Amino acid sequence: MKVVRNKTWLWIRSNPLLILIFAAGAFIRLWYGGALPPGLNQDEASIGYDAYAILHHGVDRNGVSLPVHLIAWGSGQNALYAYLSMPFIYVFGLNEWSVRAVSMLMGLIGLGTMYGIGRKLFDTRRGALIVLFLAAICPWHVMMSRWALESNLFPTLALLAVYFLLLGLERPRWLFGFTVLLALSMYAYGTAYFFVPVFALAAAIYLWVSGRIKPLLLLAHGALLALLSLPILLFLYINRADKSEIVTPFFTIPKLTVPRVEQVSSVFSGNVAEGIAARLRSLLELLISGTDGLPWNAMPDFGYLYPIAIPFLVIGIGVIAGKAFVAKSAPHAIVGLWLITAMLMGLIIDINMNRMNIVFYPLILLASAGVVWSGERIRHSLKLSIAAFTIFFAMFGWQYFTKYPEEIGPSFYESFGDAIRYASDATDGPIYVTDKVNMPYIYVLFYEKIHPEAFASSVVYANPGSPFQQAASFGRYIFGPAVAESGSPAVYIVPNYELPPAATLEGFNVRSFKNFSVLTGASSN
Repeated sequence: MKVVRNKTWLWIRSNPLLILIFAAGAFIRLWYGGALPPGLNQDEASIGYDAYAILHHGVDRNGVSLPVHLIAWGSGQNALYAYLSMPFIYVFGLNEWSVRAVSMLMGLIGLGTMYGIGRKLFDTRRGALIVLFLAAICPWHVMMSRWALESNLFPTLALLAVYFLLLGLERPRWLFGFTVLLALSMYAYGTAYFFVPVFALAAAIYLWVSGRIKPLLLLAHGALLALLSLPILLFLYINRADKSEIVTPFFTIPKLTVPRVEQVSSVFSGNVAEGIAARLRSLLELLISGTDGLPWNAMPDFGYLYPIAIPFLVIGIGVIAGKAFVAKSAPHAIVGLWLITAMLMGLIIDINMNRMNIVFYPLILLASAGVVWSGERIRHSLKLSIAAFTIFFAMFGWQYFTKYPEEIGPSFYESFGDAIRYASDATDGPIYVTDKVNMPYIYVLFYEKIHPEAFASSVVYANPGSPFQQAASFGRYIFGPAVAESGSPAVYIVPNYELPPAATLEGFNVRSFKNFSVLTGASSN
């Protein structure tokens, strides 16, 4: 034990900069982890409630037992994030923090893995530290790590897979980690249905042609990847071919109302060429501007990696290409294949940052390569670059924790959960809930922890069978506009901007929260 303590202390003393950078990255990802963004996005509430329902009742809100893919609204939601969230929900209960815990944890794992990949890409430890530094301060990565959008699980799983692939170049047994993680990412997000087979095939061809891995081993890993991906492949088949759900003792492959992949991909559109051209323009605009205009994905002043990263990205493309083609470096070639596959994927999907999230890790690696290259050739370039990035990071952090909560709060329906809890405790009668919230019913399920069978047996959908089914009512909850009646046992939840004038509220008790208010009549109790 003493020897272990001595080695740990020696490692700490030998790696102060590594620890400092990682600690800074961890702090900005974990501080106020459950409270910022304030409130909850509807997709967070959905994945959190279904995880809770499966954990405690064995079925999701649609009555499906152990689904490989959630039906959710109707058009589906990837299930892996829900299953990974279950330990946190079991220990800490269903709340904002427990639902976001997986994102925060994966953010930290992503930082450590980026450092590991940096050690494979660069000759010096300084290069790996620059990779870690840019990943730690990256606005895209910080914001991704702080809320529970299930699709954001995909890029870090792919990152881990790539790291195991790089390890497998030296010790083939590590390739099993690559194959398993790549297969697991098929359950994380729909864009993996394109990325995983294309990247796996490209990597296999490269490794075979370069003679780095024996063909039989590649075939074995290909078979393992196909086997582990079989349930999600069957899911795609039965939904594309309009077949019935598949129920087994271990999992269920459900049938959706409308397959979501068809809604976001131009592959299923009649104007394929025109769609590809439009998506190429959108992709280039995203990469150059740094933002897609969605406030939960990026802040306009900072983009995905700050405006100053653009020249380093351009340099990095040349560095990575040169190392891959001239120096025949396998790690650089694999990063290049990752980037190319991600860019090809961008030609067939509707572009925004969360759908293109697989591209940002390799962009960080490219920018790191550009910073390292410049630092080795231009005097004082490295110090100036680090200083500039640090200043941008400081401005980003200040804005994120001060101005951003007020800006993003309405988008995450801040205080809606407080209003639901208060209204539910205030009466045993009907509760009218505003429909000025995206999918308000899921928030009632989340905050009141409604039994999934009670929901499924009483829900009435306003648009049954549509991709996004809107619940008109379930149980005692009614969603949509209502005329408030004093003296009624009913309770009303309304946005503050729709709160009637005080003169018209005689006979009502009003309890106001930040963005929503609860109206209770004299008979409500």
